[in-house]
Amino acid sequence: MDKISVVVPVYGDKRLVRMLYDKLIEILSDMNVTYEIIFVNDCCPYGSGDEIEKLAKEDYNVKFIDLSRNFGQHYAIKAGLDNATGDYTIVMDCDLQDNPKNIKLLYEKAKEGNDVVLGFQTEYQINPIKRFFSDFAHYMTEIFMNFPIKKGVGTLSIISSKVLKEIQNFNEQNFVYMCVISWLGYKPAYVEIIKEERKAGKSGYNFIKNVKLLFNMLISNSNNPLIYFTVACSFLMFLFSLVLIFKLIIEYYFLAKPLAGWTSLICSIFFVGGVLSLSLTILSMYIGQIAYGVRQRPLYVIKNKMNL
Repeated sequence: MDKISVVVPVYGDKRLVRMLYDKLIEILSDMNVTYEIIFVNDCCPYGSGDEIEKLAKEDYNVKFIDLSRNFGQHYAIKAGLDNATGDYTIVMDCDLQDNPKNIKLLYEKAKEGNDVVLGFQTEYQINPIKRFFSDFAHYMTEIFMNFPIKKGVGTLSIISSKVLKEIQNFNEQNFVYMCVISWLGYKPAYVEIIKEERKAGKSGYNFIKNVKLLFNMLISNSNNPLIYFTVACSFLMFLFSLVLIFKLIIEYYFLAKPLAGWTSLICSIFFVGGVLSLSLTILSMYIGQIAYGVRQRPLYVIKNKMNL
């Protein structure tokens, strides 16, 4: 009999914890498997930690990991994966937008011999602004990452114990779960899902956090942004200089206009300075990643555990 671990990072309304637990128990109890549900409290300010602690006292199959501060969703996922012991491990959000009924579909697909099964959505029930940002983020990953993530793929997934052990060996900064899954190279299978409305509370990701996550994904997983921007800026400066020289030659020899030395000089300085500043900004982000990585700090700190 297989054992299934369900890893759930929690940062939201505490009502969602009990609702998700009830649905998970209903589904898992009907699947002829043993199971553990690992709730990772990412220092949620809405009382979710207390609710998980109550569940852990009621049900030994509920494992409680309480992080010392808010480390972020993907580090909370890493904490859960590091403590998972199942033959198959499911990762899902706590907001119930991923219907727990999809667990059966993921498990059945994994039992066909797939080490990685990802849920992806073809229909979107989000507002146009979030849809635009999602499409833009996917477009950027396709351009700059060597192992882009399929459009519509979210956190909902199932991995075999073999893949789980590989992820447990990861200890690099800027851990992003889906990027690691893509980097490992296991050919994924896909299950189509439909995202549902959030049952309570609101998303912990605002615009700034989404932008930060996108930059972390691009910079920590590929050198292409540095290479592309450097080449593009160099070409742009060369092209600008060529056009400016050609323009000045035409004006001086054919239109008999005096050279506006001060104006052209200032424009050139501002242009070159701006391009160099952009290049240095991209370079400094990579240097910052290096400095952050060599400190070798732990990815997360666990304040308390229950049933583990």
